Amino acid sequence: MPIKAQPLTGVFAAEVSGIDLASLSDPDLAELRAVICEHEVLVVRGQSLEPAQQSAFSRRLGPFGEVPFIATMEEFPEVIRVVKEADEGSAFNFGGAWHSDFSFQAEPPSFTILSAVDVPTWGGDTCFASMTAAWNGLHAPMQDRLRELNAVHSARDAYSPKMQALHTGMSGMNIVCDESANESQVHPLVPRHAETRREVLYFNRAYVRDIEHMPHDEAQSLMSFLHLHTTDVKFMYRHRWQAGDVVIWDNRSTQHVALNDYAGFRRELRRTTIAGGSPQR
Repeated sequence: MPIKAQPLTGVFAAEVSGIDLASLSDPDLAELRAVICEHEVLVVRGQSLEPAQQSAFSRRLGPFGEVPFIATMEEFPEVIRVVKEADEGSAFNFGGAWHSDFSFQAEPPSFTILSAVDVPTWGGDTCFASMTAAWNGLHAPMQDRLRELNAVHSARDAYSPKMQALHTGMSGMNIVCDESANESQVHPLVPRHAETRREVLYFNRAYVRDIEHMPHDEAQSLMSFLHLHTTDVKFMYRHRWQAGDVVIWDNRSTQHVALNDYAGFRRELRRTTIAGGSPQR
C-alpha cells in the first residue's frame, strides 16, 4: 500500500493516515523510513501504542540507542516515560530547551519515536525546527564559513551534578545526573545526512557549548546567531498533541522543544530512540 504523506507546512513535516504502525509490512516500513527522512517529522494519529508495541515498531527501524541519565521502564528498558504531573505546575519541563536528542554522544540517535498517552486540555505542544531549511536559508558566504567548523557538544549544562536539583521537581521521572555529563564530543557543524546526503546544520543550543578552535567571545556570538536563526518561525512546525498520536522525527536534521504551558494538567508520553552514526561531512 503506497504511503501518502500530507505536508503540514510549506517547509517540512507531514502526516500519514490509514496505517497501523504495529502491523506494517516490510516494504511499507521501508517506504515509511524514506518518508521520515524526506519530511523530517512525521505525524501518525490514532495509534495508541502500548509499550510493547512501540518497542517492537521502534526496533524495526534499527537498534536502540543508549539512554544516559534517565531511568527507563523496568519491563522495557528502551522506553522512557516522559511525565509531568498536574500538581507540578512550576517544575522543570523535560525537553524544555531547544535540542537534538543526545547530540553529545559519539553516535547520536537517528530517529526518535514519541507516543502520546495522556495530554493536557491545552498546552504542552512540541515545536520542531528543520535544520535542512535553516541551512538552506543562509547566504552562501555564511555557509562557506560554517562548513569548515566543528561544534563541541556536551551535556554538562543539562545532566552534570550541578543540575540535579533542576530535575528533582518531576516526581514521575527519575533523572540521575553524574560527572560523565562533563565529557564532550566534537561533531561537524555541517554534516551530510547519512541517508538523504543533504547538508544540514547540526546545531542546538542545549548541547553545543563551544566551537572548536574559535575564541570564546566569537564562538558565543556565532552560537547566539545560529540559535536565533534556526529557531525562526519560518523553519518551524508546532505539534498539538492528541492522545494516541505517534510522532517520529529525524534527529539528524531537526531540533525540538517541549513547551511548558500546561500547569494543572498531566502530560505523559513514551519515548524510544534509534541508534545513529557519527555525523560526517
